[in-house]
This record gives sequence, structure tokens and C-alpha cells, in this order.
Amino acid sequence: MADTASNKTVTIKNEGAVRYLTLNRPDKLNAMNRVLSDELSAALSAADKDPDVAVMVITGEGRAFCAGADLSGSGESPPSREIADEVSHSITFYQQMVTLNTPMIAAVHGYALGGGCNLAISCDMVVAADNAVFGYPEVKLGMPAAGVSPPLVHQIGRKAAFELLVLCENINAEKALEFGMINRIVAPDQLMSTATGIAEQLAGYDHDALWLTKQLIRRCADMPLPSALELGRDIALAAGMYK
Repeated sequence: MADTASNKTVTIKNEGAVRYLTLNRPDKLNAMNRVLSDELSAALSAADKDPDVAVMVITGEGRAFCAGADLSGSGESPPSREIADEVSHSITFYQQMVTLNTPMIAAVHGYALGGGCNLAISCDMVVAADNAVFGYPEVKLGMPAAGVSPPLVHQIGRKAAFELLVLCENINAEKALEFGMINRIVAPDQLMSTATGIAEQLAGYDHDALWLTKQLIRRCADMPLPSALELGRDIALAAGMYK
């Protein structure tokens, strides 16, 4: 049975052990303003603390996943102080995302630009409709890609990240798959059913095993192999797998 709630910019729905978070500013292509980022941050935190939630699915209402930062009220050249404040705020948001224990699946359609692209790739899996468009327009808009660079470089490497961040050319889902930014490409009408199928599969596993595996993947990505193997031993011991 589905349980639905909403605040100003995020719709929250529970189906079993899966929590769906839907960005709900369709008239702005779900562009990220302070209200949306704060409400999404609160929704992510609440889901991560809820023992009944095993998996999260993040998507966008309307024609896009998230078109990036909402600069509509700032003019063509937003004041540098305002940009710095927003970048700092977005970095805090992505720092939160990478520390969450609950697995997250992004279901992406339409535009996923700038911070919206980072929101998608910061999830553990990304299912993209074949109409999805990914890109980073910051440099073309006269802004350094300060807030979006670290997660992208960390995920796809320096050369590929440089191409995306400096050429400012949008890419389609096939290119995003080639770069390792997404996991699967589906037809738009299969997007949510595919993401739901994956989420329900994960939710059927032992929750501790699922969460500990996510922690292991996240932490060992930054470790030399010998240290990562020791971490695996520590997690196995913590889970009581052997003595």
C-alpha cells in the first residue's frame, strides 16, 4: 500500500520498504533553489534514519529530472557572493549524500544538468530514459564548476570530467553510459517500472547486508587494495560472519 506526503517542492511516497522522493518544481524543470535543496536534504535524512526504508528512488516531476541551479532570479551574471554561497550550500548537500547508508536509485528523464547531473550520479545506481540529457553548463555561464567538479572527477576520472566540464557540451544517455555515469538505459515509459523493479529487488535483501555492502563499496573506492581487503575483513567481523 502506498503512503504519500508532500511539502513545497518534494513529494514523498512509500511503497513497502521503498521510499520515492520526487522533485516537484515541474514549471522550472525541477531546477534546484534553496527551498528544494533544503527540503530534499531533510527528506533524504529522514529516509536514511527510518528503519522501515530499505531503498530510496529519486526522480523528477514533469519533463525533466533536474535542470541544475535555479538562476532565474539572479540575472545573467549573478553576484559572485551569491554564487559562492550557493556553491557552498550545494557542497554541503553532496557531502550529506555521500554519507547516507540507504541505497539510492536515480530515475532520470529529460534534463539532468549541473547540480541535477551531480544529484543523479551521486546515487548508487542510475536508470536513465533514452531521452535523458546530461551536462555541466557552469563554465559557459561564466562560473567555475566549483561545486560540481569533485563528485564528477571522483566518479569518471580527470580526462572525461574535463571534457564535460570545460567543453560544456550536453551528452545523451548512451554517452553517459560509456562514461560510467549511469547503469541502464530504458524507454521513457519503462523508466519508473525499471527503477521500481531494482528497488524492490534490493529491498528484499537483508537490510544490514545491503547497507554494509554499500559502505564497503563507498569506502574502498578511495583505498589501496590491501587496505580495502582489510576493511572487508573488518566489516565481515562486525557482521558476525566469522570469528
